[in-house]
Amino acid sequence: MSAVIISILIVLVIIIVVAVAAVFTSGSSQDDKSAKVAWRRFYDINFVYNDPPGPRMSRPDGRVTFAGDTDSVSQCQEWCEKDPSCLGYTHVGNTGTAWANQCYLVKSHAHGVAANNKNHQSGWKYYD
Repeated sequence: MSAVIISILIVLVIIIVVAVAAVFTSGSSQDDKSAKVAWRRFYDINFVYNDPPGPRMSRPDGRVTFAGDTDSVSQCQEWCEKDPSCLGYTHVGNTGTAWANQCYLVKSHAHGVAANNKNHQSGWKYYD
């Protein structure tokens, strides 16, 4: 009888150890400091369509923020990568308008998207 109780206790301990290990390893990869940031890039796509109230302005609710002036898409992506709240970015290239060479960071899934916006490049952050 005691051998059965000991066997049951051993099985319960094994189940608890496996469950605890599963909880610690099942966290999102975004929380894992070793996870590598990867990008999905989109050309002629604008992730902030109709979101900023004007050139060089952020939305008052913070879901889209103006990051700065740059003629470099890589710089815009870097600004987003360094910001933990940034989900993605849109870089407005040389459009010949007041919006030219500006970087906007997307901080919410509620944002406007437009296709066929020439001189716009966007990127979406994810973790490998």
